[in-house]
Amino acid sequence: MREYTILITLESYCLLGSGEGWGSVIDTDIVFDRNGLPYFPARRLKGCLRESALEVLEMLEGTGLKKFDRHIIETTFGRPGDSEGAGVIFNNLLLPNHKEIVSWLRWGFQELNGLLFPETIIATFTSLRQRTSITKEGIAEDGSLRTCRVLKSGLTFTGGIIMKSENREIMNLIALSCANLRHVGTMRTRGYGRVKCSLKEGEGDLSSKVVDELEEEVG
Repeated sequence: MREYTILITLESYCLLGSGEGWGSVIDTDIVFDRNGLPYFPARRLKGCLRESALEVLEMLEGTGLKKFDRHIIETTFGRPGDSEGAGVIFNNLLLPNHKEIVSWLRWGFQELNGLLFPETIIATFTSLRQRTSITKEGIAEDGSLRTCRVLKSGLTFTGGIIMKSENREIMNLIALSCANLRHVGTMRTRGYGRVKCSLKEGEGDLSSKVVDELEEEVG
């Protein structure tokens, strides 16, 4: 097994929806842990990179490059009912220095006499946005106002993925899929969820390396 690191930086507001609201105030909320810290769910990450990997294969095939066999998608990300599982294990992506932040927060929740709450932490990383439906006449529809909570631009999430076997082809596909990933979350067609993503090993940027190698091969 070999572990690599995925780094995602938000370049716009982002809605990693939890599928739930928050009381009567927020109709669509983000995912966050019990301390109020946002995170990027492993299942969501896997789905985004699988979709990106399919785009990578289509782009390469469109230029006449047959670098990957189509079966590599199932080998990398698995398929429903497969007893062997996927070739790559994905974990939640967390804020940098997550463990240290959690330690300080738990101390603060206990020692600051009710001055610090998870809701306070959530507000630090997020913003509220409202939207409404417009009729053909250009008038807001009654009862259509919706409020959503979104992550602020500039936040970074990082975490490890584990490749079950030494397979350079799978590593290259993941690296290209990260480089190709541009939007995540809900309302991507409305300018939300723009990201920059890369695969790293130590201090090395594997995504940039593999893209450079591909450009040399094409050029």
